[in-house]
Amino acid sequence: MRKPKKTKYGDYAMWVEFEVMANYCVRVVLSADLIKSAKERIRKGPGENADAFCFHVHDEGRSYIFLPIDAPPNVIAHECWHIVHRVLAYCHVQDLDDEVIAYHLDHLVEKVHEFQQAVKSSIKEEETNGNSKRIRTGTD
Repeated sequence: MRKPKKTKYGDYAMWVEFEVMANYCVRVVLSADLIKSAKERIRKGPGENADAFCFHVHDEGRSYIFLPIDAPPNVIAHECWHIVHRVLAYCHVQDLDDEVIAYHLDHLVEKVHEFQQAVKSSIKEEETNGNSKRIRTGTD
C-alpha cells in the first residue's frame, strides 16, 4: 500500500472496489473530524453521537464509510457490515448465504484495517519528522 496522504479535506481516504459485485465502490474515510469530512464530501453529517457512519449514494453502486482514525476493531466491523449488506442488496442478492457475507465482510474489514495501519504509521512518521526538524533548528 502506498503511503497515505491527507486529502484536501484534512482527512485520509481510499477506494475499495468490489469487482465481482457490479464494481461497487466504497470510499473509506479516516478522519479526526467526521462531521467536517462528511459535510465536505456528501453535504451532510452523521446523526447525533455517531462514532462512525456510512452513507449510500441513492441508485448508484457507491457508498462512503466515515471512521475515526483510531476506530476500534468492533466499530470497523460494524460499519463494514452495513456496507456489505448494501453491496449485496444493490446486486439483488436475495439469499444472504453465510459464506458470501463472511467473504465480503472479511475483504472489506481487511482493507480498512490495512489502510488504518498505514495512516497511523504515516501520522507517526510526520510527527517524528516534525519534531526532529524543530530539534535541529533549535526552534520550539
